[in-house]
Amino acid sequence: MIFVDGSMPRSVADELKAIGKDAMAKIEIFPDGTKDPVWLRKVGENDWLAVTRDVWIRKRVGEKQALIDHGVGCFMFTYKNTLKKAEIVALVLKHIDEMERTFAATPRPFIYTVATDGKFRRYV
Repeated sequence: MIFVDGSMPRSVADELKAIGKDAMAKIEIFPDGTKDPVWLRKVGENDWLAVTRDVWIRKRVGEKQALIDHGVGCFMFTYKNTLKKAEIVALVLKHIDEMERTFAATPRPFIYTVATDGKFRRYV
């Protein structure tokens, strides 16, 4: 399962589904305003691949600790705010196969940042 955080456009999850991926948007299972440690726990417990844009997860102690404690595998996109929704969707679709391969091969917890140039950098 690919879990798409609310920091990403919902259309990311919709387009992943359209190409046959098992994906869901955060809003599909959590009410608006659900805090990051809550969804991070659920993602880790279910061994879902997380896709986010929320750079605070790696910076806020409680959120980073939740990611570590629950063994989350997370891909954090670092694109500039000027990207349009369609460009964000295209960026995720371009790299989803590599994210899935990396997720399958990498012990959790981890955070990889994903830049617009396609470079994956291990953060945690």
